[in-house]
Amino acid sequence: MKKAISLFFIVMTIAVLMVSAAFADEEPIRIGTIYAMSGGNAAIGENILRGIDFAVAEINAQGGVNGRMLEVVRGDHAGDPAQGRSEAERLITQEHVDVMMGCHMSTVTEVVAQVCTQYGVPMITAISTLDRLTDADHEDMDFFFRLCPLNSVYVEDMLKYLKDSAEQTGEEIKKIAIFTDRAAIGQELIRCVELFAADYGFELVATVDYSSNATDLSAQVLALKQADPDAILCDSYIGDATLFVQTLKAQNYTPKMIVAKANGFTDPAFIANLGTAANGVASVVEFNPDLINGKEINEEFKAQYGVNMNGHSAESYTVVWIFKTAIEAAGSTDGEAVRDALAALDIQGEFPGGRKIVLPYDRIKFENYELAGAPHYRDNTSASVAIAQVQDGEWKTVWPFDFTDTQILYPAPLQ
Repeated sequence: MKKAISLFFIVMTIAVLMVSAAFADEEPIRIGTIYAMSGGNAAIGENILRGIDFAVAEINAQGGVNGRMLEVVRGDHAGDPAQGRSEAERLITQEHVDVMMGCHMSTVTEVVAQVCTQYGVPMITAISTLDRLTDADHEDMDFFFRLCPLNSVYVEDMLKYLKDSAEQTGEEIKKIAIFTDRAAIGQELIRCVELFAADYGFELVATVDYSSNATDLSAQVLALKQADPDAILCDSYIGDATLFVQTLKAQNYTPKMIVAKANGFTDPAFIANLGTAANGVASVVEFNPDLINGKEINEEFKAQYGVNMNGHSAESYTVVWIFKTAIEAAGSTDGEAVRDALAALDIQGEFPGGRKIVLPYDRIKFENYELAGAPHYRDNTSASVAIAQVQDGEWKTVWPFDFTDTQILYPAPLQ
């Protein structure tokens, strides 16, 4: 199998070179990307860019888009919205990108989307989940589209998982606590849990937060321990997620269930940082290697990069294919034409001339709709998530139960 995969990449590389030579006189289609390439979230940015590069190589090997090669032009926001804005200006006005991807931090995504709307450059966020990015206050950002599920979808699925878990564990979850960053991602987790918890019969017994890039979480872990919840819901970036589990171990506290809203917990560095201490941690996932649609592509991705795809790389990979499909439908890279093509897009099952949708759903369509009685715009309304758990050092899909044969590891051993 390894030899076959290696041969695939040799053939793909040769094909890219041959096709590139054939279309040397054609201007490339330039995809702008704005992710963290420096600072504390650089590992997340690196993994996202792998998904983009992987899709670009595939598409270019097949002849590109309307006979033109794809070219990625990178920008680095370093976790700073102001830097994200200046990078967006640079990519549009100096690098002349045709479309934009970004930014994995919702606060940065928001300002970059405003710049893209100002200049008429179509933008898709693969990852930013903040509900308000597509609410009524952002109706006029009509060049901005979102592939991933909203925070509301993530959190409600987390609660559904807790409710359903009793079928396997025999223990009903009643008391829950929140552990999260004070930044926007954390406030969204708190808001959504408070919105849905009562509907599923849960009592919220503690909300514990901290400042990003913490150096000590002892007080927060002690507060959780004293609250004694049946399950803890988390949202953190990679450094804080790692420190959280290390602090649990240091204080000899082993919660029965830990369920994260992705982000740092699903970063490839999470298990590498913690080893066996990660066992039992569960998380929302937008992709997992054992999901049926993604097995083949994950083998190829891992052979090239040495790590599995995760939700970030799978979603960014998918966005490149969405842009290919929209640009081909538009017949050009004109911003308004591509925007209109994105608005009309309805991909079911697989991309034209490409792969199956590798995420845990089989349709991509951007729509305007109502969420909890409030209007939202240009979201992929078919987007959904699964729950995976670290077992024997690997993420294993455990919910919904009809997606997998793997049983929930309960209580979480963290060893």
